[in-house]
Amino acid sequence: MRWHQGGLTLIELLVVLAIIGILMGIFGWNMIRSIRAAELREAAAQVAVDLRQARSLAQRSSSDIVLVLPGSAGANTYKVDTNVKSIPYGVRLICRSNCGTSTTTNVTYQAPYGELGAIGSIYIVRSPMSGIGDYEIRIVGVTGKIILAKAGG
Repeated sequence: MRWHQGGLTLIELLVVLAIIGILMGIFGWNMIRSIRAAELREAAAQVAVDLRQARSLAQRSSSDIVLVLPGSAGANTYKVDTNVKSIPYGVRLICRSNCGTSTTTNVTYQAPYGELGAIGSIYIVRSPMSGIGDYEIRIVGVTGKIILAKAGG
C-alpha cells in the first residue's frame, strides 16, 4: 500500500515565494514613485503659496516684498522678505528663464498693487528621484501672478 500525504513540495513553495517577491517588488517600486510624486506636488504647492502670500502682503502692507530665489544652479531654500524657507523632501527649485548670471534671483513685489518692476520668470520644481515629472512655477509678467502647472516635455 502506497502512502500519499497531501501538501506542497519544496519547489512549488519556492516558485510561489518567487512570484510573490516579484509582485511585491513591482508594487513597492510603484508605491515609492507615487509617494515621491505626492511629495513633489506638495513642495511645489508650498512654494507657489509662499509666492502668492508675498504678493498679497505687498498689496496689504503697502511695502515692497523682496523674494530671493535660487538661480539656474537651483537650491532647496529661498527667502521671502527676511524669512528663510526650506523646501521639504530634497526637492530643488531651479530658475529656468530670466535668471541672470548670479546664484540667486531677486523678485520684488512692489506696493501697493503687488506688481513686478520687470518681466516674470519661470522656475522648475524638481524631485531628487529621477523619472518623476517636474512642476513649473510661472511668475507672470508685470502683474506678478503665480501659475503652478505640470512642466511640459
